[in-house]
Amino acid sequence: MRKICNHESTENEIGYLIWQITKVWQRGRQKILDEFGLTSSQIEILGAIYHLSEKKEEEITQIFLSQETNIDPMTTSTILRNLEKKRLIIRKKSEMDTRARSIELTKEGYKLFEKAIEKVKSGQELVYQNIDKEALRTQLRILLDTINKLKNF
Repeated sequence: MRKICNHESTENEIGYLIWQITKVWQRGRQKILDEFGLTSSQIEILGAIYHLSEKKEEEITQIFLSQETNIDPMTTSTILRNLEKKRLIIRKKSEMDTRARSIELTKEGYKLFEKAIEKVKSGQELVYQNIDKEALRTQLRILLDTINKLKNF
């Protein structure tokens, strides 16, 4: 009887390696975020608000954040509600659209985001210390572009 799957070769398949790296990466990142009482989605939303507010080009609304982060609008709404309960953001009536609400970080939100993202970045630097970051970045961009071009992948 012929073996369908050779375990040794599976361990070296690119898809398998990406899957394993992603799992371990997310676990490590979440461990850091747990120290700050945040989830990955919450830090992503906080980061989007942080960076968009620095640009001050456009009012930050829930739908705008949903589009920027690629997080579905209902999930974005839940995340924002939880961040508001933690007093990390405030939502005000929009000046541009009476149906929407403008979102801003509170002082606590700014401070917490900056501390959390600094710790996440420090952890990443430990991971990257023996890696050619430019080569990896280039290959990952090529991979991401390729995946985005494939409609049904």
